[in-house]
Amino acid sequence: MALHTELFTPTALTAPLRPVTARARGARRTPGGGRGGRGAAKLLVSGALATGIVALALPKVAGAEWTDIATALKGLSLGQLAVLTVLWLAGLWAQTPALTAALPGLSHRRALMLNLTGSFVSNLLPLGGAAGTVANWRMARSWGFESPAFARWAVLTNLVDTLLKFVLPGLALCWLGVAGVEVSSSVSTAAYVGLGLLTASVAAVWLVARDDRAVRWLGRVADRVVARVPFLPQADEGYAERAASFRRESAGLVAAGWGRMIGGKLAYAALQAVLLWACLRVVGADVHPAVVGAAFAVERILTMVAITPGATGIVELGMTGVLVAFHGEPATAAAGVLLYRAFIFGMEIPVGGLSMLAWSLRRRGAAVPA
Repeated sequence: MALHTELFTPTALTAPLRPVTARARGARRTPGGGRGGRGAAKLLVSGALATGIVALALPKVAGAEWTDIATALKGLSLGQLAVLTVLWLAGLWAQTPALTAALPGLSHRRALMLNLTGSFVSNLLPLGGAAGTVANWRMARSWGFESPAFARWAVLTNLVDTLLKFVLPGLALCWLGVAGVEVSSSVSTAAYVGLGLLTASVAAVWLVARDDRAVRWLGRVADRVVARVPFLPQADEGYAERAASFRRESAGLVAAGWGRMIGGKLAYAALQAVLLWACLRVVGADVHPAVVGAAFAVERILTMVAITPGATGIVELGMTGVLVAFHGEPATAAAGVLLYRAFIFGMEIPVGGLSMLAWSLRRRGAAVPA
């Protein structure tokens, strides 16, 4: 899963819960009306756009007909699908130490549930990371975690995940060089973009992590804005003091759990890359492991361009383009990418939806008086 907090304000995460009125509760339950209707329309439009990109552009990028791509996928056996499913689940479970380290008291089972349900929501909408974060926040609150603790969890796990995405293209470029594979322009561009974003991110993290000065300055700016805009929520202690406290507590979490945070994210990325390699192998694509690493690195960068749900369409075109540029067989390269995305994007929707349904039913059962 990929949590995204860039569209979700810290004040919303740390603000106290407000009681839900009967009118608001009724509005939420009204099917097809108001926000629900607009949300459904957005879902349909974004889904149609993503499907159209894949259906129309993928054969052109791959240089293969849909009949050839389908033929490569038809040969899959139940045993192969079972092995791929185990790899997918292993990757999800391997990430749970990173999630539990950022939120003390969170179990591995609940960490996996947060991962799946957040992906379920965010994979349904363009720029859906904010909606996925809200869903995770509601779940965490129902388990007794305070909003500031959840906000630290969301920021830290996203920070480690984002930095790793920026590092991967450079690592892929080095691996290709060591393997003696001629590097394509798309991989070089991704590596340079990743290096630039990594440098900027590390500089920003260093400014924030070294002491309270940067976050206090930002907090004072927020205090001045809030004082001039009446409808914005205010912090009793002031945003400067709240930001400094948030930084110190986050630094404590990193000091205590940085090994699990980095290790869990690395294990997750490694198993996803192995899953991509396995998907290509089972459809008959003979691709050098370094090339698989390059396609995976490009995919990690492209998932951040989430103008369609899960960046669907953009990711498939980019990955297939990289594989074909490195002389991968067009039909099997496209088939392997589609199979891989069926797991890391498609499977997270029904499995995450069932996880959210189970949580919702359990919560309702607990709320019913004996």
